[in-house]
Amino acid sequence: MLDLYWNAFATVLLPKNILAICLGGLWGLLAGALPGISTSMGVVLLLSFTYALSPITAFCMLCAAYCGGITGGSITSILFGIPGEPSAIPTTIEGHALAKQGRAAYALWLFIICSIGGGIFSVLIMMAATPVMANFALRFGPPEFFSLVVLGLSVVASLSGGSVMKGFLACFFGIFLATVGTDGITGGERFTFGTEILLGGINFVTAMVGLLAVSEILEEAEQPFQEYKSSVAYKGLRDELPKLSDYSKHWFLLLRSAVVGTVVGSLPGGGATIVSFLAYGDASRSTKHPEKIGHGSEEGLMAAETANNAGTGGSMTILLALGLPGGNATAMLIAAFMIHGMQPGPMLYASRPDIIYGIFVAMLMSNVFLLALTIMSIKLFLQLNRLPYTAFSAAIMILCVIGAFGLNNSMDDLYVMFAFGVIGYFMRKYKIPIAPAVLGLVLGDLAELSLRRSLLLSLGDPLILVTRPISLILLLTAAVSILWPLFKKPKLLEGSENA
Repeated sequence: MLDLYWNAFATVLLPKNILAICLGGLWGLLAGALPGISTSMGVVLLLSFTYALSPITAFCMLCAAYCGGITGGSITSILFGIPGEPSAIPTTIEGHALAKQGRAAYALWLFIICSIGGGIFSVLIMMAATPVMANFALRFGPPEFFSLVVLGLSVVASLSGGSVMKGFLACFFGIFLATVGTDGITGGERFTFGTEILLGGINFVTAMVGLLAVSEILEEAEQPFQEYKSSVAYKGLRDELPKLSDYSKHWFLLLRSAVVGTVVGSLPGGGATIVSFLAYGDASRSTKHPEKIGHGSEEGLMAAETANNAGTGGSMTILLALGLPGGNATAMLIAAFMIHGMQPGPMLYASRPDIIYGIFVAMLMSNVFLLALTIMSIKLFLQLNRLPYTAFSAAIMILCVIGAFGLNNSMDDLYVMFAFGVIGYFMRKYKIPIAPAVLGLVLGDLAELSLRRSLLLSLGDPLILVTRPISLILLLTAAVSILWPLFKKPKLLEGSENA
């Protein structure tokens, strides 16, 4: 085994493979940062460039683009409140709040170190425990996935601000939006009102950009001469470098988040979105400063970013061990294997161990190089953050329009984005939290399909959800997650009654 790792390091560290990692990482950062160009789309666009490359060089580039895409989604989330990826929504909530307080560089440092740390942790686990985690993932069926999504939705109580009632209403609104379109099982139309615009459902990217970014621009337009404090208080990356104690005092939270990201990321279809919300919910429940949640919580930002990038190693684990994609981006990587005449799975270990161990090393080196690449990229974005908000709010709106239109080259997506921008504007005006609605929209479809498939398997018996041990444990954990904040902070109940 040591010989395999030695050969893998010697191969990956060749100049052409280092160049492939750098180019792939830069493209991934750009694809993740811009709304509408997701990580999976970034990987797809690179596939055509890998035909003429050797397999190990191709995977060096693709793995770097995958890790870079997950990382890049948080840059614009923190600075401009535009989540490049759905998994960056918790980062948008906490990181952008810190940026508006004049602590943009500090938030970016937290994001960089936690992201790279979570990614490296998951790669090391991937190297050591791929067979064990793959066997655990095989135990997950529709009931377990439904329970896992319910656990992800349980974070709503922590995202609701002063009114639990408004938070749950926003979440149910998001879940309702997830039912619009074509039924995933029967193929029937639901809530389309006879229009083709809604036939494919509501794209969560356009809705997310509208609710989070466009609504904020509309709200800021009411006070055109008000500027963010960050335009005055910005010092620079070096001046706002966090102390080691800022990380060491949260070491257990970071470890938990890394484990959650790696384990849940290794589940087929688990995805980075569920991972980031699970870790964010855990941080919001365990924090000693619950009043900061949603208003610039360092713990929430660190947990979400650690878990988010830790999910990359977990997703690659299930792909290499069983040939099953852990998310959209890793599903695209299956095509890369087929292009080079390989099939990911158990037989690949026996037939091409050089590729398996080469990918291990490529993932590790991608995270290491991304540390430098991300810092260089952020310096450019930070220069924009020094300008008054009104100076680049129009540019942000243009990015939103380009991102929404670029999804399907359709004006319909623009209509949907602006419609949700107006909805988000009124939600902000009436103090209705937006994050639970986005969470419900992102996870609602998976929750519905998993529940209906579970009932089909059990011939309509709902006890299947509580008779399977893993599903029962997840549901009990979700119940505790929802009820604990209510007992811990009884004022939330008062807020919901007075709302």
